Amino acid sequence: MKRAMLLAHLAQAERHIRDGERHLAHQREIVAELDRHGRGHTQTAKMARDILATFEMSQSVHLNDRMRLLHALQDKA
Repeated sequence: MKRAMLLAHLAQAERHIRDGERHLAHQREIVAELDRHGRGHTQTAKMARDILATFEMSQSVHLNDRMRLLHALQDKA
């Protein structure tokens, strides 16, 4: 893959990571809010935790993608 394409993909991965951090923070707040109000064992809380787990897995993919792209760029240097 050409360096310019790697840089474009890296920029996209960085955007995904930033967006992911924002989504994670918001979802963690939702889970915490449910817990604070004694609703931590409800179906809603289970769904909120499932969504959080999905966001965490997605973020892991984005972080791994960024690392792969950074390594590819080092190889191009």
